[in-house]
This record gives sequence, structure tokens and C-alpha cells, in this order.
Amino acid sequence: MKVYLFNTASGLYEGETFAEAGMLQHDEGITPIAPPGYEHGQVPVFDRRKKEWAVIPVAIAKQLLRLNDTDTESKS
Repeated sequence: MKVYLFNTASGLYEGETFAEAGMLQHDEGITPIAPPGYEHGQVPVFDRRKKEWAVIPVAIAKQLLRLNDTDTESKS
């Protein structure tokens, strides 16, 4: 089945692949829910709690990535 990949820390869309249905219960960062269409300057983000995608501006996505990098560095 076709599945969609997202970053587990930020929710940012990372692409698509194929996986067996049983993998969905064991792997984080994978969903069978397709992201919505998006335009230049936008990126889909998956909300695991709501189990849905949202589309946000790239500028906000870059801020999310910086926050995640800062969190990762402080845990090291």
C-alpha cells in the first residue's frame, strides 16, 4: 500500500513509499493519509494527535526546523 512519510519531530512531509499494512502499527513517521495539495512556498505538516495534514508556509516550516535542531542540540 502507498504510505506517506513525515518527520516525527516536526511533522514535515518527507515523501512517499510503499509498505505493508502491518508496518503502520509499528513504524512512526508513516501514515496512509495522503497530504493535501500544496503550492510553491508551502509544505504539508502531519499532526499525529489529530491524524490529519495541514499546509503551512515554508517560512514557518523553517522555524520549526530551527526549533527542532535547537532541541536536539540541547539534549546532546
